[in-house]
Amino acid sequence: MRRIGVGLAVAAGILRAAQSAPASAAELFGGVFAHDVNLGVSICCYEHGADVMAGARTGPIVSLQGLGELRAYAMGSVNTGGGVDFAAAGLAWRLHLTRTLYVQPALGGAVQDGDADNFQRRPNHLDLGSRLLFEPELSLGWRFAPAWAAELAYIHLSHGQLAGPQNPGMDDLGLRLI
Repeated sequence: MRRIGVGLAVAAGILRAAQSAPASAAELFGGVFAHDVNLGVSICCYEHGADVMAGARTGPIVSLQGLGELRAYAMGSVNTGGGVDFAAAGLAWRLHLTRTLYVQPALGGAVQDGDADNFQRRPNHLDLGSRLLFEPELSLGWRFAPAWAAELAYIHLSHGQLAGPQNPGMDDLGLRLI
């Protein structure tokens, strides 16, 4: 039942983000990510499975005079192994390296449906310590056709110990098709 609620919230957010931008300027994306991976940033490897993600980005909402542009985004993620699902929204800063390559750091907020206790209740179980989290990400994109791109992306979820000391964080790494 909880997955249905998260799914509806994610779908509503994606539709809202896509509606707010001109249809020709919006990007839709989907991808598959390794879930709770060991990248040396978080205390990892409590959960398994893959994360299936979908989302939308606006076209450029602010141009930064040769320093790229800002885009708003919304996305949702469902874990295939029954782990943490989340929905996030924020701003992405796209920096064009060449005509076809770009790097895109982003910062958003996320809501997750896993445990949110302020202490680790069970060993070997991911407890993120807060329902609301920061969601920074970094992606490297390649535009391989006028309407298509692929991204290698890293996503981190954490509350930065603002909600207490229970903050293992979670890292996802994967590919998105835009």
